Amino acid sequence: MANQTVPAHHIEKLSLSADGLLQLQGWALETVAIHVYVDGGSLFSLACDQERNDVLDHFNLPQEAACPGFAGMQSIRRDFFSAVSVSIFGERKKGDRYSILKTQLVPSENIHSWRGLYDENPLHENNAFYFPIATSRVASGGAEGIRETFSPFESPTMKVGIRTQILYLRTTLGREGDFAFDPDFVPNKKCDHNERLVAEDSLHAVMDHAIRTQTPVLFTLNGGIWADSAGQSLEWDINDVLEQDESLCQWNQFNQVMPDTALSNLPGSVDSPELGRSISLNVYMEKPRFYKKRNLQAACRIINAFREKHPSLFIGVNLDADVYMNPFFPKLENPQWYDYNPQTLRQFRHWLRGDGPYAGNAEDGVPDLSSYRRKKYLTLARISKLAKKKFATWDDVQPPRQFLWHVFLSRTTPRWLREYVHFTKNPWIALWAQFRRHLVQLHYDELSQWVAETGIPSDRIYSSQGFMEPTIRLDPLAERIDSPVKNYDTGGASIEGACPKHGHLGVIIYGQCATNNIITESKTSLFNEFRRNSAEWAVVEHNTGDLTRADFLGSYADAYRSLRDIIHYGSRFVSSMAWNGSPGEQHGQPGFLGYTSLRRSPLEAAMIDIMQARAGLPRQARLWTFGAGEHVDSDGWLVNGEAARPVRASCLLLGTHSPHESITLDSPPELAWPLSTGSRILLKVHQPSAAQAVRVKVSARSENGLWREISPFTPFSALPQTASCLTLEMPACSWSAYQLRLTLVNLPAAGLALNVVALLPGQA
Repeated sequence: MANQTVPAHHIEKLSLSADGLLQLQGWALETVAIHVYVDGGSLFSLACDQERNDVLDHFNLPQEAACPGFAGMQSIRRDFFSAVSVSIFGERKKGDRYSILKTQLVPSENIHSWRGLYDENPLHENNAFYFPIATSRVASGGAEGIRETFSPFESPTMKVGIRTQILYLRTTLGREGDFAFDPDFVPNKKCDHNERLVAEDSLHAVMDHAIRTQTPVLFTLNGGIWADSAGQSLEWDINDVLEQDESLCQWNQFNQVMPDTALSNLPGSVDSPELGRSISLNVYMEKPRFYKKRNLQAACRIINAFREKHPSLFIGVNLDADVYMNPFFPKLENPQWYDYNPQTLRQFRHWLRGDGPYAGNAEDGVPDLSSYRRKKYLTLARISKLAKKKFATWDDVQPPRQFLWHVFLSRTTPRWLREYVHFTKNPWIALWAQFRRHLVQLHYDELSQWVAETGIPSDRIYSSQGFMEPTIRLDPLAERIDSPVKNYDTGGASIEGACPKHGHLGVIIYGQCATNNIITESKTSLFNEFRRNSAEWAVVEHNTGDLTRADFLGSYADAYRSLRDIIHYGSRFVSSMAWNGSPGEQHGQPGFLGYTSLRRSPLEAAMIDIMQARAGLPRQARLWTFGAGEHVDSDGWLVNGEAARPVRASCLLLGTHSPHESITLDSPPELAWPLSTGSRILLKVHQPSAAQAVRVKVSARSENGLWREISPFTPFSALPQTASCLTLEMPACSWSAYQLRLTLVNLPAAGLALNVVALLPGQA
């Protein structure tokens, strides 16, 4: 909301102790009272009557203005284990109220705060995990409320920022300035044929906001197919100008270039995007590559200067979103495949026979591709045999243009829902599919190289490849460049091909992909494949909403599991959509888009809970709290071979039948936990004094399935304490743990309440 409708306000302190004392402090302009509700019921009200000259000076208000400060505390009668829902409202003179904050509070003594642990062992800034929230129109208030909502829950290891798009081929000096990048582009210009803005943000305005509010930024540098999708602007967007020349565009198998408006109503954050045509990715596109490199590097030089001056405000950059051969047309009644641009076919032939740029014989402006040369290049005779077609010369070689299709259609299936499956065992089609993935890989490699040349470190550069959940009857998404052909058009996208040579994998995930719940080629989890391909991967766009179901709002359980796994599988950050998307309270109303819902949504609540639970823990640590708030979760743990059944969040009750029975606790698989430097397991138990006789042993399983003991039975009474937790030191080993097992004996007759399990890395 804009400033004229919601008064400026800030929550400086909001905390809940284990004994139920809630404390609140802050300020609010044009407000006479603050009302606090807990779990839906009124708790207390505070008058805005405390002098805050610092606030008045900041807003240049006279000293006789109303006192804006408030502070107070109140005890809450509550269950030790449960979280509470807190809602804070401001009341103006006329009696109307406005919402300041809605959140979940968990006492730091319960679902554990690790700030003390951090203070004892300060960590490098790369150990921090970021939540750069996607937003736009930053200069006009698009990021308002982010700091107020999340800053009370930040810590040195859990930080919030913003992510904003910089359209480097669209925010330019225009035709008169040869479309050079303009960091001061004024975002008030309209598209040629609709009322949408050409762009919503300028680079300098975003930087100014970051410095003024001390908010870290992830810069989305987008010059790809989505960058000009909102509408055409031939005066400002060089990409739109270049797309007028069909020789520069991607061609379908009929040697056609579709109008940019040929596609409409596709899922996305804008209606009727212009995705009908896009620039070819082949290396002979001299003019597009010139403008893209020039403008991208111009933006990156400015960003790098910002990084050097304000290192704590720079999260990183992510590149063009969704690099692919246009995959949207196969969903239409007459499927189209891309890219058959003559220059793309020229590169295809060089790739097959290993010559030209693949042999180091690059022409002017064409990169040396010898490092991408196929291990085994092909002869014309071999090509003819694979294609089952006699090619007289290399110029005659053509990729497949016809595909066999099977249609799965019932009487009740709408035409637009029909699913096509093409013939997947043709080796000639397989080569064409590999080449298309290679083109995508090349483009991300070159984009990352251009960025790295400006001084931005490679460990802060990320791609932005989208991965959609394949529907029923469809093959898993491609993991490798040489993955088998799929029974749908992948557009050349693959996990391996989205890992830039001078950066890291950045993924765009929604719905089931965001919750790590899809089938993969390798039969392991999707996030495991992300980590396997790029250890320092990140999520550059995210929501648990479903792109195919606008009215669907992801649940708290979805959000909790998604964020938990994203961190556990080694991601650097997650950028959720979107601060200026559909607020959660609009669910069920016309125009609601669940895949852009963040504010006051279950996803926002889960973010806050996880920020609190992990405060002070390095991002490499694993933390299992068995749920949060009202959500109870096994967190993937097994008790005696069966899924754990916590009593409530932060309470897994063990061994209530016999004080002498043995209990085994198996962690989730796919830990990929290095043991080479040693590590620690931290156990927080309820009433540890009653469990002194309990003994625990630690075993680990390697990926080949072999279990080995790494720590013998040790009584709880002999374990040292770290941050109020029992600490099991694991000696260094030369291998990685795929899974951990805790074996416990001598449990109390009343059982053992396990609140938290944490796994901390050793010192390298």
